Amino acid sequence: MIEFKNVNFKYGEDIALNNVNLKISEGESIAFLGLNGSGKTSLFQMINGLLMPNDGYVSVDGMRTDEEEKLWEIRKKVGMIFQNPESQIVGTTVEEDIAFGMENIGVPRVEMVKRVDEVLRFVDMEDLKKAEPYHLSGGQKQLLCVASILAMKPKYVIMDEPTSMIDPIGRERILATMNDMNKMGKTLMFSTHILDEIVVSKRVVYLRNGEIVFDGKPMEIMKKVKEEFGTSDFIEFQYRLYRHGFIKHFMKPDELSERLRELCR
Repeated sequence: MIEFKNVNFKYGEDIALNNVNLKISEGESIAFLGLNGSGKTSLFQMINGLLMPNDGYVSVDGMRTDEEEKLWEIRKKVGMIFQNPESQIVGTTVEEDIAFGMENIGVPRVEMVKRVDEVLRFVDMEDLKKAEPYHLSGGQKQLLCVASILAMKPKYVIMDEPTSMIDPIGRERILATMNDMNKMGKTLMFSTHILDEIVVSKRVVYLRNGEIVFDGKPMEIMKKVKEEFGTSDFIEFQYRLYRHGFIKHFMKPDELSERLRELCR
């Protein structure tokens, strides 16, 4: 479990996080919703010790991030994918980039080769194994970062606004991959200011000015924030079905089609 206990953090005089208390259990899929400057990235960087609280503490599986001797173990458990994928790409080929992180944590060569192939199959990029990363599309670069993190087998995966720099097609691939990661047992935390993207989560934590103002199910936050963030007809339609008792949670298009067929029988 990840826990924030009375966490405060400032950049100079600017408050980034204000008295944050939060628990994240193994296997959850959580969307952190908030406008730019709400504290999402600061909160994420607290989890693997890139930032330290001014007050309070953050712990990962009982290990506090302010205990320097624990940071290496924490960072092996927590994989983070940043908003700009190019900031994480270091290899001259796709397979070299995936291998880089594994080399740093001492994965044996034979196991490394096996994991490269496994994660490339997972993100459907097997044919790009020898490609140069900087020739990839934005969506493919983001998927490469996903593959590189998964190859190190972290328990928790953090994605900071993973779709903000890619086109709609790449966005759909990333969201589908995020859903698959959670199905395979990874605890997934991702930030967004796009309300439609909370569909792939089971829980939403809404941040405003560094404070948690909502923590609950995706459907329950709709009434509070849809005017602030705006939403698509697809999400609005599902919300109306929910309000009338026809569905209990957000669904992907194929799931919703099947549910509508059931309702029409």
